[in-house]
Amino acid sequence: MVLKRRSLQPPVMHPRRRQDITQHNVGTLFNSKDFQNEVAHRLSGAVQIPTIAYDGMDPVGEDPRWDIFYQFSDYLERTFPRVYKALTVETVSTHALLYTWQGWDETLKPMLLMAHSDVVPAGQSATSEWSYPPFSGYYDGEFIWGRGSEDDKSNLIAMLTAVDCLLACDFKPQRTLIVSVGFDEEGGADQSYGARCLADTLLARYGKDSMELIFDEGIAGIEKRFGTDFALPATAEKGYVDVTIKVSVPGGHSSTPPDHTAIGFLAQTIRLIEDHPFPSQLIRHNPTLIYLRQAALLSKNMPDDLREAILGSQSSRKLLEYLDNDRERRAMVRTSTAIDVVQGGDKVNSLPENATVLVNHRIAIQDSVHVVKDHYVSLLSPWARRWNFNLNAFGARMHKNHEDGATRTDGTNDCGDLTLVASYELDPSPVSDTDDACFRWLSGTIRGVFGENVVVAPELLSGNTDTRYYWDLSPQIYRMSPWRASHDPRGTRMHTVDERMPVAGLLEMVKFYHEFIRVMDEVRR
Repeated sequence: MVLKRRSLQPPVMHPRRRQDITQHNVGTLFNSKDFQNEVAHRLSGAVQIPTIAYDGMDPVGEDPRWDIFYQFSDYLERTFPRVYKALTVETVSTHALLYTWQGWDETLKPMLLMAHSDVVPAGQSATSEWSYPPFSGYYDGEFIWGRGSEDDKSNLIAMLTAVDCLLACDFKPQRTLIVSVGFDEEGGADQSYGARCLADTLLARYGKDSMELIFDEGIAGIEKRFGTDFALPATAEKGYVDVTIKVSVPGGHSSTPPDHTAIGFLAQTIRLIEDHPFPSQLIRHNPTLIYLRQAALLSKNMPDDLREAILGSQSSRKLLEYLDNDRERRAMVRTSTAIDVVQGGDKVNSLPENATVLVNHRIAIQDSVHVVKDHYVSLLSPWARRWNFNLNAFGARMHKNHEDGATRTDGTNDCGDLTLVASYELDPSPVSDTDDACFRWLSGTIRGVFGENVVVAPELLSGNTDTRYYWDLSPQIYRMSPWRASHDPRGTRMHTVDERMPVAGLLEMVKFYHEFIRVMDEVRR
């Protein structure tokens, strides 16, 4: 099957003004070994400060584990004195940072860059497995090693370095630039001391839809797929909900057990959940569909049968089969179900009275929190009726007598209670429009920095970023860490042992932010 590879890509974009900056920074400075080592040591120093965000931390001011962030903000001020002198730097909610580089043309909406300073724990049990101590920030000339080196201190250091380089050339922005730095992105779904307060501050100051675009972290954004380099800015991210299932039954001595203990009953519900996944569906506004079409038209080595499945009008079933055959691809078209935490039982000779399971869901574009709840009710109601459990689902008592179908009102409990509770409910994000000028500007800059042969296509992010608090500030939100994943042959190591950042990738990030700021300064609608 031969396809005409018509160009679906916007033109390459380079800054046109101030070619002296291009010659000095892009042409010379960014290629020098001294600059490479300076930027690497900036990131190394940032990694050495263990700004860990744990699940379940108490609020700032009450939990001393937040105090390490004072040291980190001091480090940034020492490392970037020129930035702190020229920009307005504010602290929000104690440890969040807001940098504002005021532009001289107030008719232009600001552009907003985002990052976060917190990191996940390194894990005491796994410390011995690290090649270098996880907070050493060791730099071997090729990689900066340590927790947070990739996620997300690399983006933060690259952004501030790009601004610093522009300041050194006496660049005066036309468009206001804002850099918003949260400190609890990794801290768990129930924490929002940083990003939420930053978003609220910006919303109160500038108003709804006041930002031209928002750019935040994401996957290592330049990947080779089907023999072709793809840049994959995420234009949407999945929703999120945790569902806790609790089985409660009478206890007793283990010498006279019933047919099923609380744990046994819970195991039955777990099997039901895993045996009945959410259906896969590829709908029109899922960014995955746009990516697949771009890949089918522009990639070098895609198998012909897959191209035909993507582009053919009668091949949707075959395409879904392809997506379902790999768990990474499947996550782009299905609400995921992950049995993550199970608890039950206290003692070997005592029957457990309670057993619980925590199930994590990343909600697909076509679904919602409401859809997830309905799924659980329809799936577990028949089971509860069969075993005569009282079903308390998401705040509503829903048990029906399994013999006659009548709603029970007498409060009796023939077997036990099955309780479903949802926590941290987040619907999927809005989808940014790839036909918008902002996506063309972003795509043109990416191709200008990484090469005109790079194919830019939107991606759906399966996780969640701090952008979940920023939806009201702009309809154009993109999530990508702008460096080539191929710089690390071991692949991305974020959130695991031996996290590291290639210095070549770090320099690419500096160059991208440097050029993106300049391109956005020259364009207008």
